[in-house]
Amino acid sequence: MPGKHVRFSRTLMVHSPPTPALSLSSLSPASSAAPLTPPSYSNGLPGPSPYVVSFPEQRKPLHSNAARLHSLLQSSHSPTLTYDLTLPPSTISSQHRGISQRVLTEPATKPPLPVVLIIVPHLPWTITVAASYGAYVTVLDVLDGIYRSLRSNVTSQEFHALPSEKEMRRVSAAYEHRYRRIRGSREYEDEKRRGVRRVDFLMGCTRFMGLSTTSRGPDVWVLNTT
Repeated sequence: MPGKHVRFSRTLMVHSPPTPALSLSSLSPASSAAPLTPPSYSNGLPGPSPYVVSFPEQRKPLHSNAARLHSLLQSSHSPTLTYDLTLPPSTISSQHRGISQRVLTEPATKPPLPVVLIIVPHLPWTITVAASYGAYVTVLDVLDGIYRSLRSNVTSQEFHALPSEKEMRRVSAAYEHRYRRIRGSREYEDEKRRGVRRVDFLMGCTRFMGLSTTSRGPDVWVLNTT
């Protein structure tokens, strides 16, 4: 693609530092969470994405052992958590005060499940979230699992499997926007060098809008973004 300089990883390894633990102090009001500066280049964010997920109605699951998501994770047009999926969970803020570490370590589902699968609509990857401690997946496990999966590198073959050149340009723009926001020169160059990641396939629609149910089982959920 003329004029574009998109980098890819030779492997599918995730190159990200350990995610800092969330705490009450890290969940401050949204206006105070600004770890990155806005871009100064002329190209803006991509326009509306074909990958934008609508909010399906909460259908009654087809399984008698249906599980219900924790309220912090349920799909909503006004989610409790304010979260940009390009950033680690430690940057999450909240529209409400009082979200404690104890709440984040509560089961992500009721009844608790050892593994949860998360579908990202129109993308070829399914996110598998397993319990990190104990016997069940927690709220923090889900948030951390989504982040780590979307930080995985994209191969050249996956990039060129996109449906059209227009979508390739939009993914490239999302990649450039993401690394250009970084303040430190060393971190900037490192993130640029590591290339396109799965999160760039969201084409700028990276605001977490919760999860919703599917008819595929009590442990299969859909990621909503805008």
